[in-house]
Amino acid sequence: MFVVIPPLLLRLGKLDTAELWKVYLPVIFGSFLFMVPAIFVAEKRRAHRAMLRLSVAGLVLVCAFLPWASHNFYLLAFGLTGFFVMFNVLEALQPSLVSRVAPPDLKGLALGLYNTSQAAGLFLGGMLGGTLAVLGGSSAVFWTSCGLSALWLGVTWGMKPFGLKH
Repeated sequence: MFVVIPPLLLRLGKLDTAELWKVYLPVIFGSFLFMVPAIFVAEKRRAHRAMLRLSVAGLVLVCAFLPWASHNFYLLAFGLTGFFVMFNVLEALQPSLVSRVAPPDLKGLALGLYNTSQAAGLFLGGMLGGTLAVLGGSSAVFWTSCGLSALWLGVTWGMKPFGLKH
């Protein structure tokens, strides 16, 4: 995503690189406005698993919307906002879940493995995204992200309920 979205924004919005903040600032602010209530609902209702599923399902939908939206600046900005809502909810929710379900004596190890896998994902995602962008364009990146998110959604359906300790 982060490989193909900036060039699309530059081209469709007729922007200079130094002007990308004009898109990213409202997108991040808007996504934050939706992300915070979602996290509060998950915490208050102890609905972490449901919010995880909902966010991943939202990611599937957003990724499926982006190939179509990638021809219009405003639709792309709208889709990017949706992406960041889901992304930010997941960024807040996942380490919290790891911390809550890991046994106390393995909590540090579990969070360390989570952070390491996240860093590896950044590298692999950029590498895969760049390769897909060269071979198939932005649509290939969006559809692959959609497929991987759908696979992830399927995995979440296998999650067993877990008791969260406060």
